[in-house]
Amino acid sequence: MRSTAHDLDEIEQRVRFFVTQHLAGTGRAPSTEKIALKCGLSPQSVEEVLHRLQGAHAIVLAPGSTNVWMAPPFSAVPTSFPVETSDVRYWANCAWEMLSVSALLGVDSTSTTQCPDCADELTIRICGGELEPTETVVHFAVPAIRFWENIGFT
Repeated sequence: MRSTAHDLDEIEQRVRFFVTQHLAGTGRAPSTEKIALKCGLSPQSVEEVLHRLQGAHAIVLAPGSTNVWMAPPFSAVPTSFPVETSDVRYWANCAWEMLSVSALLGVDSTSTTQCPDCADELTIRICGGELEPTETVVHFAVPAIRFWENIGFT
């Protein structure tokens, strides 16, 4: 099993690209059947590829299933980090990825979340690639090197 997403074969790259492209276009993860149809694979092959992609830390599957849960920076399920654009509402996995959605798509966005320390509402906007308000600070309770130890928590 590979340890990173940098060593993906052609089929794994194709599936990962389609999953990310689908999430970027719709805000939702594609079904295994849709992946199979678009990538020219059997549903069983797609399931095997999805498990390999998870092992390479390229995606995260929902526990006990082959449903895509996360394809960073996108979440396939609602989170505390919504990202509103003019076209689509996305869900990010954390504050860092909340900023990444706008950067990846090259669009303006507004995200409203809650401060985990004081529970105050926080609104962050990306306009023309610039962060508003600029004094915003993001704190990570877990060092990045340990994120994958429990990716559903971090």
